[in-house]
Amino acid sequence: MSKLKEILKELNITQQEIADNLGIKSLSTVNLKLNAKYDFSTTEASKLKNLINSKSKIQYSIEELFSNVEKD
Repeated sequence: MSKLKEILKELNITQQEIADNLGIKSLSTVNLKLNAKYDFSTTEASKLKNLINSKSKIQYSIEELFSNVEKD
C-alpha cells in the first residue's frame, strides 16, 4: 500500500471526501488516481495535501505523500 493510501486510511478520509474536495465527479476516477493508474494534477495534489494536513497532527509535504506511489 502506498504511503498516501496508508495516511488516508489512518485519518479515515474517504474517496467520496477526496472527490468532493478535489471537484472530481466520479469515485472511479479517484480510485484510479489513488491506485496510480491516473496521475493527480499538481492542483489536485496540493488540495489533497491540504485536506490531509487539516485532519492530521503531522504536516505532510506533497513529496512525502506521493513518494511511494506504486506504478505497475
